[in-house]
Amino acid sequence: MPLPHWTSENVLPPGRHPADLSDIYERFVWDAPHRNEREILFSALSGYLGVVCRLIPSGRAWIAGGLAVRSAEVPRDVDVVVIPDEWGALKRLDGPARSLFYGMFTLRGVIAEQPVTYLEQIQPVNGLVDGFLCHPGDEDVWEAAWSRGPVEGSVKGFAEVEW
Repeated sequence: MPLPHWTSENVLPPGRHPADLSDIYERFVWDAPHRNEREILFSALSGYLGVVCRLIPSGRAWIAGGLAVRSAEVPRDVDVVVIPDEWGALKRLDGPARSLFYGMFTLRGVIAEQPVTYLEQIQPVNGLVDGFLCHPGDEDVWEAAWSRGPVEGSVKGFAEVEW
């Protein structure tokens, strides 16, 4: 089912809209300005979700951020919150898979050694994806954040990919 058309505010209508990657491409890349930049973000999103789907047997991802707004500004990144269906699967990840999995999410306030460096934020896919993990029971918090429109008090929709 294709994503709904943009509203007059250049966002998706309020709500969670089921989509697959072809739907996301059609609305967020093809039907928006700055197609070249959006192509890069879409490729990052596609690769990101491919790795997440390999590590998590089933779940959902909510897609928002600059890619999900039809704006005159060039989008900088795509925001993704991953909602696993079964948390036990994450606990069963072995060492290399666990490291890969946790490397898929945005880190804030990172201190690295040799040489000592403070980084405000580290994002997956060279900063093109802002990835988050939704813990059980936090879906309402993430839905409220992903629904916040670009103008104070406005509401927007977002895409939901399920696997």
